[in-house]
Amino acid sequence: MSIFDDLLKSALGGGSTPAPSQTQTLVQGALEMLNSAGGVQGITEKFKQSGLGDLVASWVGTGENKPISAEQLTNVLGPDKVASLAQQAGIPAENGAQALSQVFPALLDKLTPEGIMPDKDQLMTIGKVILGGVGVAAAAKAAASMFGKKGDETAVAEAATAGAAAAPNVAATASAVTHTVVSGDTLSKIAKQHLGDANAWPRIFEANRDVLDNPDRIFPGQVLRIP
Repeated sequence: MSIFDDLLKSALGGGSTPAPSQTQTLVQGALEMLNSAGGVQGITEKFKQSGLGDLVASWVGTGENKPISAEQLTNVLGPDKVASLAQQAGIPAENGAQALSQVFPALLDKLTPEGIMPDKDQLMTIGKVILGGVGVAAAAKAAASMFGKKGDETAVAEAATAGAAAAPNVAATASAVTHTVVSGDTLSKIAKQHLGDANAWPRIFEANRDVLDNPDRIFPGQVLRIP
């Protein structure tokens, strides 16, 4: 969450550090809004219809994110939604649009590894991993829903009751396949290589929570389990 904390601090003028709950609430609210708008695909169309297709394409793509003004974002999302998100996060109304204009591009960037848009039914699962800090049982349930197997959900959830380290152990017993990280690797690249789907990276992250605490921070030489 540090990237979102930094962006929110910048949007608020840098005078004070936002509480983690403010950042998490703002990002969670943005995720829910995305979900109700039809996912990344739906919100992308809204930006295109507003003549801002080049901006949203940069967020979804693999290049540098182009900036968007608070006014432009408000025109696309609607002033009521922007104000509601700010209020939920405890952000002053006058700073809400500016805060969201910093956080929203980064969120879409994180949701689209390698420029691939997740399916709408994967959105909240990936969002939970990005948000971090969820309980092990909740994360296990989210990961199992991606697997599409009720049995997996039950097994991982039961392991979660034994402690935070239990969930990765369940994934480890399911497969002996591992991947040694090399320079330039990302979880999405590894997921594409081993699982055939870059958007399946949360499965690898959840299977390696004992050695990974941030999906954006993997290092050459690390050995990761492939679920």
